[in-house]
Amino acid sequence: MTQSILDVRGIGPAMQVVLAKNGFKTIEDLANTSVEQLVVIPGFSELKATQVINDARNLVASVIPKEKLTKIKSKDKKKSKKAKDKDKKKKKAKDKTKKSKKSKKSKK
Repeated sequence: MTQSILDVRGIGPAMQVVLAKNGFKTIEDLANTSVEQLVVIPGFSELKATQVINDARNLVASVIPKEKLTKIKSKDKKKSKKAKDKDKKKKKAKDKTKKSKKSKKSKK
């Protein structure tokens, strides 16, 4: 018996369409994604994305060997760290821009 993406808690027919448009067509797609990839989709908060991913992983746990799920989870953590680093770089760049604008205003 094949599981449907509709078997994931929090996913109804409307969200199924939205997910499909964003490349998520199977439970495995959801189980192999990261929170950062889902939160950019309208209708997903960080909490909902986490819950959906965890539920999808639980649904496929009997199909995917436990070792592979561990690799997926550790890969997700690495992406989270990369996303955090990227956010820090963006913030630093934004702060530099603000400082340069302030110094230009004070010179005038």
